Amino acid sequence: MFWKKKKSNEITIELDSDDRRHGVRIKPLDEIIILHGQHRSRLIDVSTMGLSFEATESNLYKTQDGLKVSILLPETLTGANIPENEKIATFVCTIKIIYITKTSYHCQIIQIDRKNQNLLDYFILNEQKRQIHLHSG
Repeated sequence: MFWKKKKSNEITIELDSDDRRHGVRIKPLDEIIILHGQHRSRLIDVSTMGLSFEATESNLYKTQDGLKVSILLPETLTGANIPENEKIATFVCTIKIIYITKTSYHCQIIQIDRKNQNLLDYFILNEQKRQIHLHSG
């Protein structure tokens, strides 16, 4: 008997050993908004353990600041059961600013409840699938 060898779609991930991050971060294709008080910022990238965001002004926050933020995710990217009139899933977490570059803030998620963690995980998984699908043609 002859067996056909199945072709696999392999994805190679290279690890930079100098990288301090311990999670894979993704850059969302759609604009994701982060709210802190009256400030609206744009999400740059996100992982299950941290995120980066671009603020509209510099010197807004300091390194080591802890912030309780709300992140607005489009319903289509979360699969969440959201009332018809809303279309946005919001997850809340507390972040700590690790370092700052101009108006970009690089943060660690230091407090998040199970419901919000599940929503974040689901969003990251769906966004990764979407990006792989778009790039695979």
